[in-house]
Amino acid sequence: MKILEVKDLTVKIENNIILEDVNLEVEEGEIVAVVGPNGGGKTTLIKTCLGFIKPTKGYIKLLGKPPREAIKTGKVGYLPQKSSIPKNFPYSVLDVVLLGLINKKLSKKEKIEIALQYIEYVGMKGFEHAPYSKLSGGQQQRVSIARVLVADPKIIFLDEPSTGIDVVAQESFYDFLQRLRKEKGLTIIMVSHDIGVVGTFVDKVAGLNRKLHYYGDTKGFFQKHILENLYGSEVKLLVHSPECVTCEHFHIQDLH
Repeated sequence: MKILEVKDLTVKIENNIILEDVNLEVEEGEIVAVVGPNGGGKTTLIKTCLGFIKPTKGYIKLLGKPPREAIKTGKVGYLPQKSSIPKNFPYSVLDVVLLGLINKKLSKKEKIEIALQYIEYVGMKGFEHAPYSKLSGGQQQRVSIARVLVADPKIIFLDEPSTGIDVVAQESFYDFLQRLRKEKGLTIIMVSHDIGVVGTFVDKVAGLNRKLHYYGDTKGFFQKHILENLYGSEVKLLVHSPECVTCEHFHIQDLH
């Protein structure tokens, strides 16, 4: 089942073309990474899919509906790159997760029960009354995910979810996303600056730099000509793991 369909999408902002003729389809239960250089339109694509930005041309169907109608169903989750929760937010972990249920017609007791279930689910049991502001970056990210999950979405959009998290916490976080897909049937679309992780953790890659230069499996993505088209002709492949022939791990350096 197509959970997201983007057709001939062009977005202009102040007469600047940010996205041009983008086409992609995401099936239910897939994990898709949107990668590309800074300023390539990744966040704009996510915001347009969510109805925050109006397309100049083309259309988007999310859950089979126009984005703004899909949002009203409560089945779409979004975790922006910059958290909407201030760093010095004086509330507890439980308070933060309860924010995800603010529009649900449930009793306070029911909301707390659901919030506690998801706090445990994301591995934060025992931190219910801990100050959110005192948590590590990885812990805050898990709490933020719980805040999105309590609303029981079918699809979630994550904009640079691993920013500010150390390498060990990043791997744990991506493992957790795979678990979400397996256990909850979630579709996950995430913007990522680290293409090194996509070979292991995602099903498809969307290589975006104004235009969609690649959309498909990870093995097909890690080819020199594709990366050069996406990042520029001076991209260098720095490390290639020869024993990893299935996931084709590359690290790249953008010299621009």
